[in-house]
Amino acid sequence: MSGGGVRRVSSFMTHGYRTRRLAVDYSIPLVTDVKCTKLLVESMRLMGGQPAMKTHTDCMTSRRIVKLPGFIDVHVHLREPGATHKEDFASGTAAALAGGVTLVCAMPNTNPSIVDKETFAQFQELARLGARCDYALYLGASDANWAQAHELATQACGLKMYLNDTYGTLRLSDMTSWQRHLSHWPKRAPIVCHAEKQSMAAVVLLAHLLDRHVHICHVARREEIQLIRAAKEKGIKVTCEVCPHHLFLSTKDVDRLGMGMSEVRPLLCSPEDQEALWEHMEYIDVFATDHAPHTLEEKRSERPPPGFPGLETILPLLLQAVHEGRLTMEDIKRKLHRNPRNIFNLPEQPHTYVEVDLDEEWTITGSELKTKAGWTPFEGTKVTGRVHRVVLRGEVAFIDGQVLVQPGFGQNVRNKQGAQQLLSEATQELPSDRDANDTFARLLTVEGAAKVHFVDDANNSNNFLRPISPSPRHRLDSSSNTTLRDYLQRTAITNPVAHSLVSKHILAVDMFSKDHLNDIFNLAQLLKSRVSKDRPVDDLLRGKIMASVFYEVSTRTQCSFAAAMLRLGGRVISMDQLTSSVKKGESLEDSIKVMASYSDVLVLRHPLPGAVARAALYSRKPVINAGDGVGEHPTQALLDIFTIREEIGTVNGLTITMCGDLKNGRTVHSLARLLTLYNVTLQYVAPNTLQMPEEVSKFVNERGVKQLYCNSLETVLADTDVLYMTRIQRERFDSEEEYQKCHGRFIVTPKLMTLAKKRMIVLHPLPRLDEISRDFDTDPRAAYFRQAEYGMYIRMALLAMVVGCRNTAL
Repeated sequence: MSGGGVRRVSSFMTHGYRTRRLAVDYSIPLVTDVKCTKLLVESMRLMGGQPAMKTHTDCMTSRRIVKLPGFIDVHVHLREPGATHKEDFASGTAAALAGGVTLVCAMPNTNPSIVDKETFAQFQELARLGARCDYALYLGASDANWAQAHELATQACGLKMYLNDTYGTLRLSDMTSWQRHLSHWPKRAPIVCHAEKQSMAAVVLLAHLLDRHVHICHVARREEIQLIRAAKEKGIKVTCEVCPHHLFLSTKDVDRLGMGMSEVRPLLCSPEDQEALWEHMEYIDVFATDHAPHTLEEKRSERPPPGFPGLETILPLLLQAVHEGRLTMEDIKRKLHRNPRNIFNLPEQPHTYVEVDLDEEWTITGSELKTKAGWTPFEGTKVTGRVHRVVLRGEVAFIDGQVLVQPGFGQNVRNKQGAQQLLSEATQELPSDRDANDTFARLLTVEGAAKVHFVDDANNSNNFLRPISPSPRHRLDSSSNTTLRDYLQRTAITNPVAHSLVSKHILAVDMFSKDHLNDIFNLAQLLKSRVSKDRPVDDLLRGKIMASVFYEVSTRTQCSFAAAMLRLGGRVISMDQLTSSVKKGESLEDSIKVMASYSDVLVLRHPLPGAVARAALYSRKPVINAGDGVGEHPTQALLDIFTIREEIGTVNGLTITMCGDLKNGRTVHSLARLLTLYNVTLQYVAPNTLQMPEEVSKFVNERGVKQLYCNSLETVLADTDVLYMTRIQRERFDSEEEYQKCHGRFIVTPKLMTLAKKRMIVLHPLPRLDEISRDFDTDPRAAYFRQAEYGMYIRMALLAMVVGCRNTAL
């Protein structure tokens, strides 16, 4: 907390945080409380010397930050198309992220209603452009579309049937329409019903007679939940959801809220109904918000529409219930993540999780919400537990009150046909008996990194297995017998992206997708953790050989690759142009063919652009580009982005300034290209003759990344989050005179950096000459030596992914 009681955005680092981080990284005992320090000093004085101290503890904090899965809200009204003054995909999904929800299922009672291919395509396009979190879309059931609706079943998350009056015009007129939809909608696709009182009993019975599953929305009354219980006990295929406003509000709150502000469908229930919901918690499958925003003016009008906003308050309210002992954390994970995913056949979101501070006490305030509604029925409610950070597909999407991803970042989970096909192929060969399934589950499971769920298929008595992608920050315990080789092999089973790098040439950054980056960074983080704690990692590449082929001098790249291979248990053989047959005139192609026959992977640096790609044509072993003249340096770009993530916490939303020799700097060429996978702004500071090459700028521009050009460092420092300095490379100039014209124009000094943010970092690929003053090295913002260390972990991860699982039996 800052001095004024406002939460500091934790994607920026204070001096105190850096001190604590260094203490953790280097295993130095650290006391941060002044009173505790005084007590420690006094105890040492009384004891006459230094007391025995434990040094194996990484860190301790009074905050209980827990990692939870990304939550799924299967009942959300985002009001687009037709009522974007209330909400739209951009604002509604921003509210979802602020509430720890990473996947929403959007309802179809919009204007126009989503009932056919044309309106559904419009719905999809609006979501594609606006959604910040992942999403799936409902199709609405009407009296007229029962014969065609099934054509959209594979694209929709479910069919929504309105059997009672609510907001919109989609109510089905009679039971004949119910029966037609229940009969024609595919049995493997969910049907979701707004059904209250007698309607609920009728549709549950009708679905049972037609032998199909139905999901009942927002159960609110005692007789409804009792009926659900009785149906389940008789084996009827029915699931249900309950909303927070029915669990935490009742008719007792109507006077406080006011008649218009308390309007919702189903109506707020009595205290007796509310208590019945809590008593039957084990029969409730899903928590869902029924997020239905309206403006304050509409709610205060003579005919107020029904509905509450709820995306940002559901998790805090549930955490408060955990704090009071009414729920458990397992209840929340089951009813807000696992059950929604299983009931609606939603895919796992890889590298997605929510960090929650269990101890933070705060008061819900409508004016602070991200929803356009700007109000909440829980105004003034004090809760314990708050969303601290949300990571979606490896990206920090929300942190301490700020949504960092832009509209369009969200993905339609129903469009992931490739993943579904992989799942289908994987499950087709599975034995049907439980023992074989258990064996397969044990094969895939390794210390929580890869898991298997048994998922009940409502239309099949057999169970089937669903592989789950590994967590982005999985940890292997030091006491575990599981080796890193086992870890990488089994991760590759459930993570085809990581597996796709095996035996691949790493020549340019264009080959990497966002998923590739996340996999590389997550493995690098794991390796960094194990190395820093002196835990073994040398089982991964034991017996493998790396050929280090450098036609140009190098310190960091050559040595970090060698250190990476040695730490992973492999060995290194080296060749250069001075002590090899190159001096006798041997061609690059011949040298590569020979070195490939001695090794499992080649790391090549060459002064000519394109030489590494040419060499790869003649190598039957994977070749990694360690720099080719003024061309590319892909592993440097990887370690640069990894450094930004480690130092700042995210890449999205940052302004990154590149300064120096941008024309000849292969590091900035690769970095600029790779940064197009993120939402960033790039600023180029260089002499006119050394500006970024046109082909790089064109590449970046085509991908919609904003670029600014400048020849003065002072004018851009105030807005810079990452300053990337480069050396003016004497070897790239035709004459000394041309070099001297450009040399020394941009120098980072302590005085200059008073113009910069206190929470930013300075990077440099090194070696440096005089472009960064040695006096600046002690500044916490000087990250270039830490950057060099991060390079070893990135290259460890890359070598492991390119070489590690090759020719290894499971």
